[in-house]
Amino acid sequence: MKSPCLLILLFTPPTQAILRLKFQHWFPQYEQHWVKAATVCEQELENYVHANRTDIHSPCAAAADCLLRNITGTIQSNFASAQVLLGLVPTILVFLGPSIAEVTALSTYRPLLAILLSLGSPAVNVGKVFRHVDVEEPFVRPVSSSSKLWSSWFTRQNTMMRNSLEALSYMAALAAIANNVRNSMYTDLRTISGWRCGASFILLAWSLLAVIVHGWGALAVRFRLQGGYKPSIHSMIRSTTFRRVSRGKDNTLSEVLFWLASLCAIVHMILGVFELSSLMFISALEALQVFIMYAISALLCQLILLCELAKMREEVSKEADDGTASSGTKQPAGETVDLFKAHTI
Repeated sequence: MKSPCLLILLFTPPTQAILRLKFQHWFPQYEQHWVKAATVCEQELENYVHANRTDIHSPCAAAADCLLRNITGTIQSNFASAQVLLGLVPTILVFLGPSIAEVTALSTYRPLLAILLSLGSPAVNVGKVFRHVDVEEPFVRPVSSSSKLWSSWFTRQNTMMRNSLEALSYMAALAAIANNVRNSMYTDLRTISGWRCGASFILLAWSLLAVIVHGWGALAVRFRLQGGYKPSIHSMIRSTTFRRVSRGKDNTLSEVLFWLASLCAIVHMILGVFELSSLMFISALEALQVFIMYAISALLCQLILLCELAKMREEVSKEADDGTASSGTKQPAGETVDLFKAHTI
């Protein structure tokens, strides 16, 4: 049985029906309920499709209110639980997503992959606002045993195997983006936002806006290096800029950009809470599925990021060991000379 709104759209000129995408698709749990309710609200739905604002400020809100007058108390309670869960989603994803420092560090090694991971992860790991973002931190923090095993195993592989694994990381990043976009579009077409009923693709925009946050960090590290970076196709795939990160010093412009990135991360999280907590026509179980799909993208991006950072640490340590050997200085057993030292401001 088709929704009356779909039948109305069949006889609506394309110029009138453009971007009026609400009330055509539903989440499966209550789909039959909304299809039946739509027969009662056929006039309101027709006004929405034709943008008829006669005596109505918002045709979309009028159609939504009509549909919501035909729900039971249990459905209403289910919707309330879903809104609570969805409001927590951006905050929870913050702990799963990559930090500004991590993606900024990766942008000096694999810029294109850093961009893809920024698009694939719907959230940014937010630190303290206006706290100095130490781009050297991913290099100097303790490395887990699994990261060491991965990086050492990777360096022992032949060129073909390494290239295949690197290509796989790009494919995984693209898969995270596809999952992110699909989840946002699927949810957006089956819900409305209480504060902006007729708006479409706001959820998709939020899920992709993390790239702007990380973009400020990547720009800041370029100013920190003060030149010497020449963009090219090859450098977008693989860059050696990370070898010079420790030599650069933060200046006023780079610090302002890092602070701006931190502030944008907070705004991005608030926007996510604001948008997701206002979604309607979704049950608690379906809200949980939305969260799981976003979490999969965030965790996949974080896994790729950790693998790449481990490889960066391995290259840095190898160069340090080679430098120590060439200088004739004997390195104590069990220690690694680190090219990157933490600094404070």
